[in-house]
Amino acid sequence: MKINLFNSTLLAGLVISLAACNQTAKPAQETTSKPDSAKTIVAKVADTSNTADVFNNYIGLKNQFLKSNMKGIKSTAAMLENKLAGIKGCTETATLAHQIATGDDIKAQRDAFLILSKDVIGLIKGAKFKSAPIYVDFCPMADNGKGGYWLSVNKAIENPYFPEHMKTCGQVKEQVN
Repeated sequence: MKINLFNSTLLAGLVISLAACNQTAKPAQETTSKPDSAKTIVAKVADTSNTADVFNNYIGLKNQFLKSNMKGIKSTAAMLENKLAGIKGCTETATLAHQIATGDDIKAQRDAFLILSKDVIGLIKGAKFKSAPIYVDFCPMADNGKGGYWLSVNKAIENPYFPEHMKTCGQVKEQVN
């Protein structure tokens, strides 16, 4: 009985993780570190996927967007693309990371990051992390007023969509773990 319950739980988590990576729509435009506040996040995942590496690279990419560091954005997005490519069902999300890694327009890259964030949030919610708290943050001004989400390991808001003008715009919507 315990084995069947364990297998059912593991299967449900795997299905959620795989479904999370395939929910994107491709952006209209072709677009092209260190953890939050110098914390080192060591995420352990129940399965053998690259999900922990995806999370750590995602946080690194978010931090590069906070600095508007084009070189850092490109290199971190390339690492994220590589890790996403190693997860079955994350092809479209890896393509978004590739667009960020090869792009030259930071606005278009942030637009792709907005879509990529939705997928990574779904992936992380389906994983079994044992780490520092992970927060889902929201800025109502992102995406032309439609709003945009991102992950963080800090409760303090640091907005990757408007770091120059509205760095603290947003709120914590939920804690994932």
